Amino acid sequence: MAKKAVQSSNLIEIPGINLKEMRLTIRGKTPLITNRFSEVSQDKMEHKQTGEAVGPQPPRDPKAEFRAGLHVIDEANKVYGFPAAGIKGALVAAGGRMLGEKMTVLRGVLNVMGDLLPIEGSEPEMRRDWGRRSGVAALLYRPMFRQWQIKVPVIFNADLLSKGKVLNLFQHAGFSVGIGEWRPASKSGSGTFGQFEVPENEVVVFE
Repeated sequence: MAKKAVQSSNLIEIPGINLKEMRLTIRGKTPLITNRFSEVSQDKMEHKQTGEAVGPQPPRDPKAEFRAGLHVIDEANKVYGFPAAGIKGALVAAGGRMLGEKMTVLRGVLNVMGDLLPIEGSEPEMRRDWGRRSGVAALLYRPMFRQWQIKVPVIFNADLLSKGKVLNLFQHAGFSVGIGEWRPASKSGSGTFGQFEVPENEVVVFE
């Protein structure tokens, strides 16, 4: 009598990642200065790198330079934003500099979702400061939000980061790193702009 063939299958179970979602608000303690890398600056860099001749520079237009520094979400309704990547960069820098975390690890266990996150607050005003433009001392015209806040959506690996540690990253980033131009962690290290705090009553965690 023939024996029945025994079929066996090796099933591989892929463990899931314990992801949690958090939404919180960062509220400015000092004004926020934005400085988007404008199309004009991109064109100049491209011409320089490709060896194309650059013609005579037109007269500077302070209002145009001010507008070019804004991250526009909705021009008609005057909605401006800040890059989510810039906020994540502040969190990673705070973890590495202040909390002894490995920055390469933090980049993989925490994400700030979206592209441009809307800035809520006062209308941007033109700020005029001395700085360097194309390596030469010059006046800089940049947008500044005197009062501001941003709702930030975050996804994190809860097996490696607790809710408390995520909030701790935000608090250290708000004080020691900041976002935007002339922040505490800028190259000069003498800025105080772009600092923020996290109101505890505006933190929501989605299980």
